[in-house]
Amino acid sequence: MTLSPDSLTTADTLWQRLVEHQPAVAAALAMRVRALPEDWSHRVLGVARPHAALELPATAGVPMDIEPYNAREWENCAACAELVNRPCRYHEGFTTGYEALNGPLKEAVQADPKVTVADALRQLSEADEAAARGEVDPAEDPVPGRQG
Repeated sequence: MTLSPDSLTTADTLWQRLVEHQPAVAAALAMRVRALPEDWSHRVLGVARPHAALELPATAGVPMDIEPYNAREWENCAACAELVNRPCRYHEGFTTGYEALNGPLKEAVQADPKVTVADALRQLSEADEAAARGEVDPAEDPVPGRQG
């Protein structure tokens, strides 16, 4: 789903999705809005009239995240589609975590094809624990034979 640049349409879409997926957050937001003072637009946004705030530009390149994310639907992620040439924050984080875990595993298997995933994970975990106790240098490679 590509959001309309129209602020009112975007707000309506955002509200509908918030109510559908996070009803407690929607309720808390509604209560907070009701409690705002009459001069909220000046206090919060620096404009005298609330309608003038509808023309304020978005902050520097920070996309709005409104879709519920599902790691199983990479191809159909609406937030990724909105960003066109890069993944959304959820999928970017998922990819970063995947690479952080699987990079050392792939390198361990390349160094010694007999190493199992369980062995490599155990070695990484033991190395992390030893580094936390100060027993080894954290920069030392926990996977023997791997090129660093």
